[in-house]
Amino acid sequence: MSDIDGSDIDGSPPLTASFLTMKTIKPILRLLLIVIAVLVTSVAVSAQHGGKAEGLRVRFQPGTSSAIFKDKVRGSLEIEYELEAQAGQELLVRVVSSPAGSAAVKVFSPVANEMKLSCLEAELPEAKVLGLPTASHCLYDNSQRISREGKTWSATLPESGNYMLSVYRPEGGSGTTAYTLLIAVVPTAKNSAGTSLTSADTASLEAAMRKLIDSLMKKDVTRFLSLFSRSRFFFANNPLNEYRMAVPYSQLATNLRQKGDWYCTYMARCDDLDAFVDHINDGEMWPRVGGARFVPPGSDAASLTFVKWRKESGKWVIDEISYPQA
Repeated sequence: MSDIDGSDIDGSPPLTASFLTMKTIKPILRLLLIVIAVLVTSVAVSAQHGGKAEGLRVRFQPGTSSAIFKDKVRGSLEIEYELEAQAGQELLVRVVSSPAGSAAVKVFSPVANEMKLSCLEAELPEAKVLGLPTASHCLYDNSQRISREGKTWSATLPESGNYMLSVYRPEGGSGTTAYTLLIAVVPTAKNSAGTSLTSADTASLEAAMRKLIDSLMKKDVTRFLSLFSRSRFFFANNPLNEYRMAVPYSQLATNLRQKGDWYCTYMARCDDLDAFVDHINDGEMWPRVGGARFVPPGSDAASLTFVKWRKESGKWVIDEISYPQA
């Protein structure tokens, strides 16, 4: 075995500092410059043909539950906002863009599934409870579809974790859109969804659901109304047309007693239209599918028809009725 004398194995001279400076560094620098240029070009091309900017972490100011962001989105690029939220909370998003209607928002769950959003209809008193600065309305355009511009879109979050909101230009192309994005998160009452229940909670919740079924079978308006909060609205959700309405007790009570639209939606068939009561059948108990949510017998947990409850002052009240009605 030969001694190590500072020469290379093949007998060539060692790479001294002067050797590196004169014969090696300049070619390496030229190569690095070429690589950097290629990477910069690749990023620019990716942005022009679609891509996503780095996600911006959404943080609310102390004592608030909403935030407003103003930015511009170009071409097919998407701008992302990362939001940490808990199961059962209500997520509200609103986008106003210039040119009008040129920006939209998508929401992805912690497991990267795109979530279905519903347009929120809420008058000013109910909107303020949800943390919105103005009333929210869902007017249809000429094609009888809800225009997304300036509307408030809502969803109940199914799980805890990081949600991704992506603002994009539906038309793509090479244009630029300026937008204002409102993000609000509304906490729900304890045990309203996604949480474990005590045996006493479960028993009282199932008793409330049984009372609802009985009231619908007998078309008992007074008994039906006793299951709603008098101080806070409930959500009437029609997933078929992406419509969700915050309905105060006073409006619901007046309408039911006059046998108006809500009466025909929930309690009885009117003019041969289908109604929520059709799912009651012979009064069979609805199964509970986690937290405080019930679906019709024979339905799976993903059913679009459901009743969701929340606790208010120790009593179970209806938080949301979802029913896809044409």
